[in-house]
Amino acid sequence: MPPPCVERKIENIIFYYYAKLVIAPSAGFKKNYGFIINAYKKLVSGEILISDYERELLHMNENQNSCSFCGSKDCKLDTVHIVPRYYGIPPGIHNLVYACSKCAISKGEKDLVEWWCKELGKPRDDIPRVPIGIYLKIAYDLNKINFSLKKP
Repeated sequence: MPPPCVERKIENIIFYYYAKLVIAPSAGFKKNYGFIINAYKKLVSGEILISDYERELLHMNENQNSCSFCGSKDCKLDTVHIVPRYYGIPPGIHNLVYACSKCAISKGEKDLVEWWCKELGKPRDDIPRVPIGIYLKIAYDLNKINFSLKKP
């Protein structure tokens, strides 16, 4: 759960986790609380923005021979939806990552966070950067479309 300084609204929670799980690790400050909160505040103020999907696609393209979840290299890779299709996500490359057969079968059409944390028993903070980046962007976009970003 985010710290008390993070307002309990959908937009703020997405911004906090984006700062913590995408921006901080990318900048080399994965567990730096001060950096995370500073990035979060910049997202809230509009000083910085969530990057577009193209950034995640570029990261994925740089590692196109690796599983986006476990990092296995040079194995047969499948594409996997980050957010399950039954959530009503428009089809497109913005919701796909490469996964080894083991991860692809295990994840299937499960929610990323539930699969990672509950089924695999891994900490949320260890979800790889590209899948969680895509997940948070989709969450932001869906809540924006549904006018729910400001809801608790």
